[in-house]
Amino acid sequence: MPFGQSSEFGKGEDINAGGDDEERDEVFGLVGDIYITVGGEGEVSQIAKAAKAQGAKVVPLMRTGGASDGEFGFPKAALSKPSYATEDQWSLLASKDAPVQDSANAAVDVVLGASDETPAEASQRLRSAWGSDTTVVCIVGEPVTRRRDSEMLTLVKDMARQLEKDMGSRAVFVTQGMSGVQETFADNCGDGSHVKNLMPFGQSSGLGKGDDINVGRDTKERDEVFDLVGDFYATVGGDGVVVEASSPEESLPWWFLVLLAILILILCLFCLKLMFPTPPPAPVPPAPVLVPAPKHRRVKGPVQPKVGSSSPPADAGCRDPHLTVSFQDAESNRF
Repeated sequence: MPFGQSSEFGKGEDINAGGDDEERDEVFGLVGDIYITVGGEGEVSQIAKAAKAQGAKVVPLMRTGGASDGEFGFPKAALSKPSYATEDQWSLLASKDAPVQDSANAAVDVVLGASDETPAEASQRLRSAWGSDTTVVCIVGEPVTRRRDSEMLTLVKDMARQLEKDMGSRAVFVTQGMSGVQETFADNCGDGSHVKNLMPFGQSSGLGKGDDINVGRDTKERDEVFDLVGDFYATVGGDGVVVEASSPEESLPWWFLVLLAILILILCLFCLKLMFPTPPPAPVPPAPVLVPAPKHRRVKGPVQPKVGSSSPPADAGCRDPHLTVSFQDAESNRF
């Protein structure tokens, strides 16, 4: 409530913020992680815009009409189904024919899903809130505790002023809310309106400049979002400053990974072929040449010379006139 006013709800605790309703609404649009809108007019639309701009999640009960159904300049991006809600859940938020209890249950499920988003989903949500044309520059640096690092801090101050001057209108500068390098950068980056400090849920940076945005249940999940959300990472000093690039499964399309795997496989097979060449095949003996056997003419019975022919008998050429062989009785003389 604005200073000097009370809610008179009878339950809950009144916290005074802002000198009037307008300032109170500005604080209200910055403090939340998830906003549930019901009906409303221009004031609800303004709060929803501020919430989307700082990367918070908006769950509109569209069936209630008014601003929550897209009127009075309600941000259109807040009416699109987010990744943490199913088609059925989002339809129940809009359907006026569905039972009220079903719509209420769907709203609860969407809020629970929004609180359990993955680092990749959180990164996409922030990028969508900041705009596709916005360049995201992440500042990486360990806390500075040594006196000799004063020169490093001077460099960070100059860098912050120059980046804000050259890129401030089309960039956001993201920190992890740490003292030292990041705090120095935030303090010297103009009025801090382009600085975003990523903090786990329930924590604040205390840097004094920049908007605190809660992502992740702990510092590990916050750091995973930090590693995914940036376009450029400026690293300054530090003994353990490590920025992990987004994993291929989250940043590269599946077809590119399949193509890359095929190319790697082909390269491995080619290297194996060079290392272990295929031995030449064994020589094949020539095929044998088959010569056809001569054909013999078969003659049935003894060959008789023709009558009146002077040709000698067929075996005449085999007789030796000087050789006479006589066959006598085997008992008296064998030859």
